[in-house]
Amino acid sequence: MELQEAILKRRTVRSFSSKPVSDELLMKILEAGTWAPSHGNNQPWEFLFIGPETRSKLADEYVRFMDAGPLKNPELSEERKQGIRKFAQTFGNAPVLLAVTCRPTATDLEKYDFPLATAAAIQNIFLSAWENQIAGIWLSIGMNPNIEAIINIPAGGKIAGVLALGYPEVIPPVQPRTSAAEKFRRLP
Repeated sequence: MELQEAILKRRTVRSFSSKPVSDELLMKILEAGTWAPSHGNNQPWEFLFIGPETRSKLADEYVRFMDAGPLKNPELSEERKQGIRKFAQTFGNAPVLLAVTCRPTATDLEKYDFPLATAAAIQNIFLSAWENQIAGIWLSIGMNPNIEAIINIPAGGKIAGVLALGYPEVIPPVQPRTSAAEKFRRLP
């Protein structure tokens, strides 16, 4: 698969088959993440595989967080709320759940760069995964301090994302994108 094809065809997937992802393939995918750009090649990321005990705690907190806020939205149908709650409980049955973190920062440059570099690593992970028929979803639940505590993030560290990865059960259709031309401007 060509890079442009991977970029254009990659989808966020919320439902995964039970087929396991081999450790060898997972390491290949994560290795792609390590090639992301970072200031001074500081490589501030860490990849944490979430095992069953931690996964259960994350699911409980994810459901609690969703019930306390986003699922109170009266504009969401009950069916949609149930789907969101089920996903929060199971992470779409993804066989792989990772927290991608960046280490604590000491300078203003690191405060700026570390999360951005780690996000670039996540994008590399998703593109490599897609090339290998693995799909995923990038969850922002790490912004919840209770999730940071469950994962035991050191003070000053950040969770850039919790990634659910696996072989897709269903690949959703293409979502519309705003063209680059509409987002582009030239400065004098």
